[in-house]
Amino acid sequence: MRLTRPDLPQVLQRYAKELPVADLGWLDAPPSGSRVLRERVALGPGATLEATAEALFGWDIHRGAGLVVAPSGPAEVGVTVVQAVRVGPLWFTAPCRVVDVVREPDEVGFTYATLPHHPETGVEAFRVLRTGDGLAFEIHAVARHDFWGSRILPRIAHRVQDRVTRGYLATAQRG
Repeated sequence: MRLTRPDLPQVLQRYAKELPVADLGWLDAPPSGSRVLRERVALGPGATLEATAEALFGWDIHRGAGLVVAPSGPAEVGVTVVQAVRVGPLWFTAPCRVVDVVREPDEVGFTYATLPHHPETGVEAFRVLRTGDGLAFEIHAVARHDFWGSRILPRIAHRVQDRVTRGYLATAQRG
């Protein structure tokens, strides 16, 4: 937490060797006290799996959600990303590591896990899916509060997470 916009490349370098504090198993078996979020939106008739996947893997969906993003590369297993979000006068950084990538004919996406000093501890999966009706964008997240401010003011933490999630969904829908 800070009052000025963080130097994300410097923060990225600091977290390059950190290990995730959650694992993929959280999506199937959320730990006690975790918040589970699962959202899906249909994408418009002009959307393509390839273009939406390119926006997702290139972090454009994250940027479109209002995050400042500094990745070490496109979303691939092992890539570290530091995101920053402004909440009122404060900036929060959220370091994560990509731990899984899916590239199937009808489903593409990735999952990242939080690194130490992220406001939450958890995992979040982003998927572009072919459905019977076209394409859909899905987010599945499992997290619990790690930052003391999130624990003291969980409603505000949930509002921030919900705002960012709505941003991801809206950006994917806009294409």
